[in-house]
Formats: sequence, structure tokens, C-alpha cells
Amino acid sequence: MKKERIRNRALFFGLALLFLCRSGQAADLSIKIAGGFRYGLFGDINSGLKGYLDVWRDFGTYEGATIIDKTGPLHFGADYSVDFLLSLGSSYSVGLGVGRVCMSRRSELTTLWPDERPESTAIVEAAVEAVPVTISLSKYFPLHRGLSAYFTGGLEVYPARFQSSYWPAGPGNSHHQKARSLGLGVLYGVGLEIKAFSRVALFFEARGNYARIGGFEGTRRSAGSSLPYEEQGALYYYKTTINTTPGMPKEYPLLMIHETEPSEELYGPVRSARVDFSGFALLGGIKIYF
Repeated sequence: MKKERIRNRALFFGLALLFLCRSGQAADLSIKIAGGFRYGLFGDINSGLKGYLDVWRDFGTYEGATIIDKTGPLHFGADYSVDFLLSLGSSYSVGLGVGRVCMSRRSELTTLWPDERPESTAIVEAAVEAVPVTISLSKYFPLHRGLSAYFTGGLEVYPARFQSSYWPAGPGNSHHQKARSLGLGVLYGVGLEIKAFSRVALFFEARGNYARIGGFEGTRRSAGSSLPYEEQGALYYYKTTINTTPGMPKEYPLLMIHETEPSEELYGPVRSARVDFSGFALLGGIKIYF
């Protein structure tokens, strides 16, 4: 992963230098600084985190406990980016940029038992982060003096990171996981640009993207009912069967790092987990012309 980060940075700065060398006229080159919020799907992550909490929910429900639910999926977060743009005539520009996407979520499920047992809480924390490097092409449509609409699209390289922590509401182990991967994505968007000064413009952009990244590898540290131990390996998605209600086994999806692939005889279909960064973002910012 360290070599991949070095290669990505070299690609970024090499192309940025090429843009600077190519720019021979005023206003050929501009920099675009954007920020806003993003909505992501994160299918496997949300399924796995919900599955872990549902185990404790069903244990408590069977015993007639009162459940205090402070849970929810991981969807919303922040999106930032900086792009260097090189004009290709009056209507097109190509861009090279780097961004940062970060999202986190903490969910709690508290069980109030009907007997004298103290209340117990299952907790899940999850966080994702990516630093996408983007190559894009934009097409501009003048609407009025100083006002333009534009469409943009491109390819993204996604160095991505996933973290999660599970704390049980009863006997069992806590688990703390960190994993990384590198993937590809595509982006597309539409925006409005307003020329505020001769070399400064403001813009507002709605952007969508598709990026389903697999192949995550990392470390899981576990402790609690057993002695502390550590596993290094791939991040897997599978379903485990638990008798939370006697005589009525139920499947619960999980997202766990294992040194070797879990047995399909025990868990059914097992596959590499995917972190789905696909979604949309609403951004605003400033564009400076050189």
C-alpha cells in the first residue's frame, strides 16, 4: 500500500507539472477548491453492522427486554477536493484533482432486562475514508454574462480505508478492525459557475459517482471472553447462523477480517467485502484563474 500511495502522488504531481508546462497563456490554468457533503451507499458495511446489532436485539426481544434503539446506517459525510484545470479552448477543460471523503457512524443498542440484571449495551462504530485522485473532462455552456453551466465526468483512483469496532452487550469478544484497499471509480456531475471577478468565480455542483471497492486487507484485534488475539488478512462478508430464539435459527450478516477464508460449510457463501462509495455529493467553492 505504501508503494501504491507513492505511485499515486507521483502521477498527480507529474500530470500537474505537465499542465503547468502546457499553459502558455493567461487564464489557461485554474484551480478549483470545493467542499460539501456526500451521501454514500456502503451496502456491505451497513448490512454487516446491522447484522451484529440484530443479534443482540433478538436475544433481548426473546427474553422480553425493552430495547433502546440508537442505531442507524452509515451514509452521510464530508467531501473535499482540489482540482487543477487546463482550458482547451473556450468550451472544454481537463482536470487533475485530489479529494478527501470521510464518514463515520456510532450506533448503540441498549437492553433493559425484565429481571435484576443490569442494562447492557451493544456498540458499533464504523468509519470510511478515501483520497480519490481524479482525471476529468468538463464542457461549459455560457448562459449569460458571467454565468455558465457545465457538465463534468472522469475517472478516479480510490485509495480507501475502512475501520470498525464492535462491543457486545453480553458474553463475547470485542473486535477492532482496520483495512485498506485501492480501487477505481467514475464520476459525473453538473454545475453552475458565476464569475465574481475577472479571475475569480464561484460554483455550485451536484456530483454522482460509482466506486465499489473490494480487496480490503488489514488487521482485527479481538479480546473479551477469550484471551486477546490478532488476525491479519482479508475483509470478508458472510452470514452466520445463531439461535437467538431457541429452535428458530436465523442468519446474520457479518463483516470480519480473517487470516484465511471462512468455511462455506459453516457460513454458507463467503466473499470479499465491498465498500461501496457510490452515491452523490453537493459541493460549492471557489475557482481561481491564473
